[in-house]
Amino acid sequence: MSNKTIKQRIALVAASALTAGLMSFTSMPSAFAADGDMAMATLDYTTTVGTIGSAVTTDNAQTWSLVTTGKVRVTFDAVAGGYVQLSGPCYISISSLGTNNTLTVGNTRVTTPGTNNSVFDIVPTGAGTCIAKAYDSSTAVSTSDKITLTIVAASTVGSLSAADSFAQIQTSTEVSTGAEVTNNSDVSGASRVANGGQGYVGFTLHDVNDIAMPASTVVGCSVTGGAVCSFTSQSFFGAAASTTYDGDEYDTIFIAQGVANAAIDSVMTITVNGAVWLTKSFTLLGDVAKITLSGTETATGGGIYADASADDGHIGLKITDALGRLLTSQTASVSASSYNNSVTGFEAFTTGSSTSLATDIGYTCSSTEGSADVTVSLKNAALATITSNTFKVWCTEAADSFTASLDKATYVPGDIATLTITAKSPKGNPAADSSTVGSTAKPVSIVGSNLTAVTAPTNANTFTNGVKKYTFIVGSTEGAYQLAVDLPVISSTAVAIPYTIKASTATVSNADVLKSIVSLIASINKQIQALQKLILARR
Repeated sequence: MSNKTIKQRIALVAASALTAGLMSFTSMPSAFAADGDMAMATLDYTTTVGTIGSAVTTDNAQTWSLVTTGKVRVTFDAVAGGYVQLSGPCYISISSLGTNNTLTVGNTRVTTPGTNNSVFDIVPTGAGTCIAKAYDSSTAVSTSDKITLTIVAASTVGSLSAADSFAQIQTSTEVSTGAEVTNNSDVSGASRVANGGQGYVGFTLHDVNDIAMPASTVVGCSVTGGAVCSFTSQSFFGAAASTTYDGDEYDTIFIAQGVANAAIDSVMTITVNGAVWLTKSFTLLGDVAKITLSGTETATGGGIYADASADDGHIGLKITDALGRLLTSQTASVSASSYNNSVTGFEAFTTGSSTSLATDIGYTCSSTEGSADVTVSLKNAALATITSNTFKVWCTEAADSFTASLDKATYVPGDIATLTITAKSPKGNPAADSSTVGSTAKPVSIVGSNLTAVTAPTNANTFTNGVKKYTFIVGSTEGAYQLAVDLPVISSTAVAIPYTIKASTATVSNADVLKSIVSLIASINKQIQALQKLILARR
């Protein structure tokens, strides 16, 4: 709740309280018990007309809201010399005065020379803040009771305020708390709903007075994509539902799949009294529909080309629903045919909490170089067996040879040149991913004229699937060159790659220009001679 209404706790607004005249009284319990100290003046309300919500009491203070056509009846438990003083847009209307009590100061003050109680009404004269304060005496003001009324026009009650009303996608934790919603920022991750689960939108509705909307307010929800919504947990009837607001500071809308195990992207539209208020988007996860194996996205070492003598390998696993959303907490198994003399084992796994990255599956190798075709499967909630694609993994050895090539034979100044180095194991398979391009004792050297490395090669650079790539910015000096690629940690023989740098527009020398002029003059002379012969022949 905003600071200006921190003491207002809203309950129902009776329909009769908002009709013309607001004539009926609603009995209310006294806000205070007897003070015990009979020398203290007390001020307690007994009945009200047109109050909005129930009073909040803190110590000697009573606070709530009142429409301009309402009134509050109070009892003043007087002490000798005590009085009640009003301030703001309101006045005192006497119902009964105790003995020797006097109404003074323009109907805004009751004095009490005696000790009998007084009963009177506080009546608004307009919108604003009215305060009725009881004093023990003119010099004892700190022990006073106080009633504070926020007075508003009846026409403003129930007019939705977007600035003071909020809805938030929540988890079951926030829903169980049922605390007033004070912003529209959704709880992180709460819009993703597990298959078979339900999502939650907690909301608080206030009118332009920053007071809870009345119980006559109709709140509606509608959802797309095959989802269903309701205002009752675990009770879902269709793509739309409605209810009357309970007048409290918190209420909840629930969303779920309309058909079991369906994968749904849904937009929830919330209406208040038939007008669209705001929308919220949900991801309702469906049943397992697909399993995908690929190169790992999360491995911290190794890869799908593991070193048969040292490293374990890793596969990337994604389990998704029919709309391709990644599913967490899924347990699958590797098929028996995925094991052989080279690939000897796979670690147990359950998909992790990431909604974008693959889950890392480790596998172990024997010292025998070779490969295996891996598949993974599980039974989904519908009891269908879902099997992954077949993915080849390797148990291979460190790089024993390499080849290198550039992506072009000729470059224009400013081009980006790409060097590809392919490393092989002693048996001709792609080298293990742990293989490096150099070492301290045998450092890598890649040198070419007019080529500047975007990222300079280092000894620690490794291969991925037996391949390592480097990029270079091509310089401006034209000519024919060679790129020397020397990886002595792999092979004692360096590789030389020829390349040419040539501008896209050829330069023209002075000699070329002179040659063209001479040729043009010779052509003109021939044309003149031919014309002369033609003239002489006609004479």
